[in-house]
Amino acid sequence: MPEWKFARRRDRCNACESPFDEGTRHVSTLSLAGEVLSREDLCLACWEKSSRPGEIFFWYTRRSDERRGLRLDLPMLEQLFHRLEGRGEERMVELRYVLCLLLMRKKHLKLVRITRDPAQAMIVRRPRRDESIQVLVRDLKAERIDELRIELAEIFDGAEAIPFEVGEGPPADLPPRIGTAAAL
Repeated sequence: MPEWKFARRRDRCNACESPFDEGTRHVSTLSLAGEVLSREDLCLACWEKSSRPGEIFFWYTRRSDERRGLRLDLPMLEQLFHRLEGRGEERMVELRYVLCLLLMRKKHLKLVRITRDPAQAMIVRRPRRDESIQVLVRDLKAERIDELRIELAEIFDGAEAIPFEVGEGPPADLPPRIGTAAAL
């Protein structure tokens, strides 16, 4: 199985190299180029004028020198989980599977049943919703799942939640790329 390597949050913009001061809001992106899943941190100006091929997800981040330990933003992970639906790249399938396990553990998703034809998949749903969501199952060892969980926490270090539900449009005060196909 290929190793996943995620860059930690940077203290400066990947494009213009300007430093992020304490509390400065900027954008972090998750992109897929071939088999490489990478994170970039961009100042708002560079992100506004960028066109990021392979960008699958982005979120707002604030630089903080305070160490808070392991912390997961579950609404953001749920949004990433839904945005990965239909992606065929193996790494995205694995990431979606791990996100599903995390969300099930935190009761954001409920297991409905397991199917085995043509491939093993879990059918899950969000509580109090009638939708069915299929998630392909991957054979990952417990240690590997824990590694991926920690790497996800590192990816989203300093993240701010995107304040709207999956399937709804973005609030009027957010840039138009949030919640649109361009964000995928």
